[in-house]
Amino acid sequence: MLRKIIVIGTLHAGITPNNELKEVIESFEPDQLLVEIANDNIVKNNLSSYPPEMIFAFEWAKSNNVKVAGFDSKIDVFRGGVMPKDNQAMIEKQKKLIKKLSWKDFNKIENEKLLDVDGLDELIDQDKESVRENDMLKNIEANIIESGTIVVITGTAHLNFFERNIKDAIFPFRNSHGKHRLTLDIRKG
Repeated sequence: MLRKIIVIGTLHAGITPNNELKEVIESFEPDQLLVEIANDNIVKNNLSSYPPEMIFAFEWAKSNNVKVAGFDSKIDVFRGGVMPKDNQAMIEKQKKLIKKLSWKDFNKIENEKLLDVDGLDELIDQDKESVRENDMLKNIEANIIESGTIVVITGTAHLNFFERNIKDAIFPFRNSHGKHRLTLDIRKG
């Protein structure tokens, strides 16, 4: 059986337009959509704290009868003492840096550092972030279907991690220094 995994990076905080994300998702005709939402929050229908594009992708899958699962981890990656206003201030700094680039442009390697603004290291605990990403990978592995087209929707900050750890995945907006992954499939079973 063939399985194709496609990883799409988004920008949170309402920066990824739903209509563009819909077009991208539909272009791959997925059999399954994996979204950066904790699976137990999907079960409890507790989605309000998640980025709007993740909620949109989840709702798109449900309304189109596409199997959907969440893979986010509930690990809090913020350093002690970080307040919601601190995170919002960081998002505002990042929005100013985006300029004329689209969310798709932030899938590209040459743009990935553009959102690394002053103060980010004081906000995010990188050790906790590493544990979170490993949990996310385990959650993907636990919920992924055996065959078909699987589209994984995640924040662009996780693309390097997933590129290193999901070797057979396609990153359609990524330009991996000449290593485009546009036609890879793996055989299972």
